[in-house]
Amino acid sequence: MKMIRKILLCAGTGLLLSTGSLQSVPGGIFHMYTAYGAESSIIETMSIKFDTTFGDPEEIPQPQITISGSGVSIGDIYYKTEYENWKPGKKVRMEITVDAAQGKYFPVSLGRSKCRVTGADFVSAKALDNTSMQVKVNYTPVTVLGDTALAGWSSHDSEKAVWKKVDYAPGYTLTLYGNDKVVKRMTVTSNSVSLKEYMTDPDKIYYYQVKAVPVTAEQKKYLKEGEFVTSQEQDIDDSAEEEKEHAATSQSCSTGPGVAGSLKGDNFVMPDGTLAVNTWKLVGGIWYYFNAEGNRTRGWFLYGGKWYYFDGNGYMKTGWVNTGNGKWYYLNPDGDMKTGWVNTGNGKWYYLNPDGDMKTGWVNTGNGTWYYLNPDGDMKTGWLYDKNIWYYLNNDGSMAVNRSQDGWYLGADGAGRKE
Repeated sequence: MKMIRKILLCAGTGLLLSTGSLQSVPGGIFHMYTAYGAESSIIETMSIKFDTTFGDPEEIPQPQITISGSGVSIGDIYYKTEYENWKPGKKVRMEITVDAAQGKYFPVSLGRSKCRVTGADFVSAKALDNTSMQVKVNYTPVTVLGDTALAGWSSHDSEKAVWKKVDYAPGYTLTLYGNDKVVKRMTVTSNSVSLKEYMTDPDKIYYYQVKAVPVTAEQKKYLKEGEFVTSQEQDIDDSAEEEKEHAATSQSCSTGPGVAGSLKGDNFVMPDGTLAVNTWKLVGGIWYYFNAEGNRTRGWFLYGGKWYYFDGNGYMKTGWVNTGNGKWYYLNPDGDMKTGWVNTGNGKWYYLNPDGDMKTGWVNTGNGTWYYLNPDGDMKTGWLYDKNIWYYLNNDGSMAVNRSQDGWYLGADGAGRKE
């Protein structure tokens, strides 16, 4: 038979009643304390640890929760915010049920000094009954920032660096190089920055490296910086210098087999003084198209049933390009716009809509097969958790249907359920 100890502290009478005895004590306010079981069976302290180990880039790991103390163990764990909705730095309320071992009992509550919490913020610890206690904490999810998928230059400003945003990134560290030597280091909070004031030497080849980083001391508690990504190389906007040089020296420049002429302003002047019109010209390794008026073409241009893009200087672009509308396009090495599936040489597949812009999210390419493209546009493979449903994407990216995978059955719609 377990002993139940009751203590009565009586105001005014100066009496203490304890297990049937009557003793004199200093006067005070009346209180009554009840604890279940013998005094040695009462759980007076415990410690709960939340392990905030960082995982893979852009992974938001669930914490490993451990408890220490005499006669206690962790029971149910409840997240007030569903796991798939967690965001780094945004606190998640957790409710942990702590169970008492046989013969052990909880008091009505424990304060933060008796219920020590590390790796999360203590809120409360209150008994649900005499053998279980609910501990509430606020946990801050953490992550390692990912890498930008694309790092390039604005099609409207050849000296403006532009890159794809990284999920959860509050800022970016950028290092500008000229002929492989550091020109400028900076931290910015947007995914573009003008480098015009630092790109001043027309004899240098410039490029930059950029990575996602936390900015404030508070952000550094739950975010770790990503890895550097290197941009394409870029010459500075030296068209004016080229034009001055051509005007001063009247030097002919080769534009192709057996063809000569020179750039002057927006035009290409042939040796006989006429302007080149409705034609391509290769000048200094850069392709231009001169329209019916003899001017350089800028922006999108349809030629021979294919789309090409020329930046603000009239340079034909290749590779990934952001035209300023938030959409990304891929231009083949010969400059024509790519559509459909493309592997850009980095081992990743992307899908470009019929109008050329890069697709993200779910896509059906017309053969009845579904694919999923990550926020950076690259094709997903393996397990995917989307809107509370598990899917499996095969090695070729196609969504698995009507079969088993790793103990799950994937239905006709791809949704997985435990077998």
